[in-house]
Amino acid sequence: MFQLNCEDFFKTSDSTICTEIRSPQEAYPEHAHDFHELIIVTKGAGQHIINDVPTNLSQNYICYLSPKDRHLYEQVDNLHLTNILFKKNKLAYSPLLKSMLPKDEDEQNSWFITAESMKKVNLLLNQIEYESQHHTVDSRLMTEALFQQLVVELSRGRLSSASKNEADNSILKVIDWIQNNYAEEISINTVADQFNVSSRTLSRRIKQITNLSFNNYVHRVRINNAMNLLHYSEQSITDIAFQVGYKDSNYFSTKFKRFTNQTPSDFR
Repeated sequence: MFQLNCEDFFKTSDSTICTEIRSPQEAYPEHAHDFHELIIVTKGAGQHIINDVPTNLSQNYICYLSPKDRHLYEQVDNLHLTNILFKKNKLAYSPLLKSMLPKDEDEQNSWFITAESMKKVNLLLNQIEYESQHHTVDSRLMTEALFQQLVVELSRGRLSSASKNEADNSILKVIDWIQNNYAEEISINTVADQFNVSSRTLSRRIKQITNLSFNNYVHRVRINNAMNLLHYSEQSITDIAFQVGYKDSNYFSTKFKRFTNQTPSDFR
């Protein structure tokens, strides 16, 4: 693992915020950094492993990282990111704003935002990118003001399965539901009925957002959670297979190898 430092990215020593656009983001080995970071996925899919825990990346996904975290990217598929790098302790922002960012010790440091919020976020990202390139006092003040707006939008746009938003957000609600209910028996028809969307539309939109078919996305979520259990628990491979939603451990092993190029035993 290697360390990324402020001087590698920030234009001047008194800069507090900068952007790093990855279009696309390639696979990247494990690293840490001495600044805080907000990762915003604008397109594509991939796997993000934070402190050895795998997470699925797809459009409208947000992740907050502190200097205590280690992370890497792999299995990327046309993945596009905008990263907001910031020196948290040097920002002159309201204490109220800090409550809208996860605490450094929080385990839950990633979430999805609604499609409506993502449109507003994209506008703010463009403005932050422009202002952060200039090294005047007014541009620094404007960058910090825009950053505050961004944090508020990322917080109030947070998506959950209880969200009342409709349209494209229904697909994001499906993704959120799968992330929390992957161990259940899941079929596209049942989920489509539950979220009042046609199976055809659900299949098409899941593919657009995650670059995976509906079934493969479910498998991807299950395998990611299995990787976590294999790494951190002493449960048998058969028990883990059942826990993440597979009734046949041999079928689980086949799917695991397809997504990771390793057997569960080799991975463990």
